[in-house]
Amino acid sequence: MTYRDVLLTALTYPDATPDRALRSALALAQRLGGQLTLLTAQTELPRLHNAVANALIHLDRLSDLEEARSAATAQLQATVARIAADIDHVGIRTETVAVRPHEEAETLCRAARTRDITLAPIGPAVLADQGLAETLLFGSGRPILVYPESVDIVAADRFATVAIAWDGGRAAARALADALPILERAEHVRIFVAVGEKPQAVAGAAEDLIRHLQTHSVAAVADARPGGDPSIGRRIAHYVAATQPDLLVMGGFGHPRLREFILGGATEAVLRAPPCPVLMSH
Repeated sequence: MTYRDVLLTALTYPDATPDRALRSALALAQRLGGQLTLLTAQTELPRLHNAVANALIHLDRLSDLEEARSAATAQLQATVARIAADIDHVGIRTETVAVRPHEEAETLCRAARTRDITLAPIGPAVLADQGLAETLLFGSGRPILVYPESVDIVAADRFATVAIAWDGGRAAARALADALPILERAEHVRIFVAVGEKPQAVAGAAEDLIRHLQTHSVAAVADARPGGDPSIGRRIAHYVAATQPDLLVMGGFGHPRLREFILGGATEAVLRAPPCPVLMSH
């Protein structure tokens, strides 16, 4: 498997995906090696036929202006992405899809189901980022790659150092399989085991994973870190800060409750503030 079909999702309303996040996505797509499609959600606002409101505050005109702002933002995002693609020599297609408010995540998720992987920036500039990434993770059936929108990610031909967060669970195994094309090209692969975080996360838990990776010509080393900090999110952040991987691979875990997921501690922490680019699968 290779990543030939890469999707980048972008929002335009009420907050817009920043230019820096678009440029970083091009750099990530270059490392993945596939064709990138920028899919921008352009918001269509419902018309409110209220004669009094229209007469007093021109509500209908305000809706038209906000729609025009969303459309202009979508065009600007496409221009920024195409310029960055020319600089980084990455193939790109740009598309815009019209969506109603609060339907952006589901619309983009449907598109992600027919892509190899989806890039999703996370950061403080766009409040809907985390909800979109959560919908993609649990609803697309495909891996996602979340990354901090506030960091400039530079172009490269591969991820040099990749870390795997391994707890021996199903979601971690799924993420490992989805990440194999990246692992096979990486210079260094490390396996992070947060000892004691789960019953199967014990010293030596990475031994069979090392054996499996060797069958794919991937040499890996295990980093079993003892407990201390009770927060798995902070343990992951500290590990990333200490080892500086270009990419972290981990499973995304959540319990369904009605229409929402109650996220696992590591998943919630990464979707709130990824410490580096993170490939996640569910």
